[in-house]
Amino acid sequence: MKKISLIVMSCMIACGLLANHGIVKGGEMSPKVEDTVSIDKKIADSQWLSNNSDTLEVDAAGEDSVVNVVAYFCKGDTCEYWIYENEWKVNGKDTVKTLGVSTQVRLVVNDSTSKGYKMSYTFLDVKADSVGDNFRDKMMAMVAERTAKSVIGTTVNFETDEYGCITKITNLSKIKKQAKALFKASMKDIAAMPIMQAMKKAIGLDFMKIGNQANTDELVEGYLEELKLLFAWHGSQYAVGEHHEHEDATKDSYANDTYINASLEKNGNYTISCEVVSVIPKETVKEVMDGLMGAITEGLKGKKTEDGKDHDGIINDLDDEFKKEIEKAVDQDAQTSEYLCVTCFENGWPSSVLKQNKNVMAGRGKLKQKLI
Repeated sequence: MKKISLIVMSCMIACGLLANHGIVKGGEMSPKVEDTVSIDKKIADSQWLSNNSDTLEVDAAGEDSVVNVVAYFCKGDTCEYWIYENEWKVNGKDTVKTLGVSTQVRLVVNDSTSKGYKMSYTFLDVKADSVGDNFRDKMMAMVAERTAKSVIGTTVNFETDEYGCITKITNLSKIKKQAKALFKASMKDIAAMPIMQAMKKAIGLDFMKIGNQANTDELVEGYLEELKLLFAWHGSQYAVGEHHEHEDATKDSYANDTYINASLEKNGNYTISCEVVSVIPKETVKEVMDGLMGAITEGLKGKKTEDGKDHDGIINDLDDEFKKEIEKAVDQDAQTSEYLCVTCFENGWPSSVLKQNKNVMAGRGKLKQKLI
């Protein structure tokens, strides 16, 4: 029972750590479930917007019916933001906060030309708090704060076109190297923890191997995600009002509904929001969970228990019990919701950003939120 408890704990920890880097399936990293129906793709493909420069040059008669997301920046313009990242456990109508991280950043316009802008994005400060009372929540808070504090002082240099749409990260290679190094350092710290050493000894779980599986491009998103959110809508045009479209399931995506809302205030400020709600078949959920459990129990093979016995019996018993529990727990389709809302001033400077990801099955799940 002690080893089974360690395996279950390991499964939970691995799920949390890999949430932003993919899901272990068949011993390899597979795409995240939510990536199948990305809100970024919906923003780009929506029938209610256009990236054509001709349509952005609307006349006065159309000003009340469309929102043009265009940057009117000047060299030397500076703006500082606080990014609040929070996570909650959802159980029916009850929510329990498990993590909170606050990051201060600064945006500066270094140069302005007729073709676009050269800008910088600098991490100034990080604060984290653990509101969860269990081991996983405390560990996740520790990892989040340690990794986040390591990026203080880091500057991302980037360029945009004349509308404010990001076209290039000019120091991307440097950011990639730093992101990978920081992630490996964090995994090394975790692996050195006494409880992790106990897990490695008992079931063969090696967090350093998990760290080596991480995709560098995914790690870089940890630096760039909020920056991209600030400029997510720039260079596009939206019809004022609420819009909805439904997409049936295909071989490449799950069934989903997209809701887009664009509004224009009298002072020229505007708000655009997009929500994508996807339904994931319960068979897919079971498959992913089976794959993760298989990767965990793989560490038991070829090893001996403390009394010298093989793990084969434990593996078989654990597989049987796990499958029974999954059949009971996963009795309906899962639902994911991804929401992004951006408010800009009249000159195109982002005023506020709200992004939420909600994954729920049978009334239980997790809610992640970023507020800028």
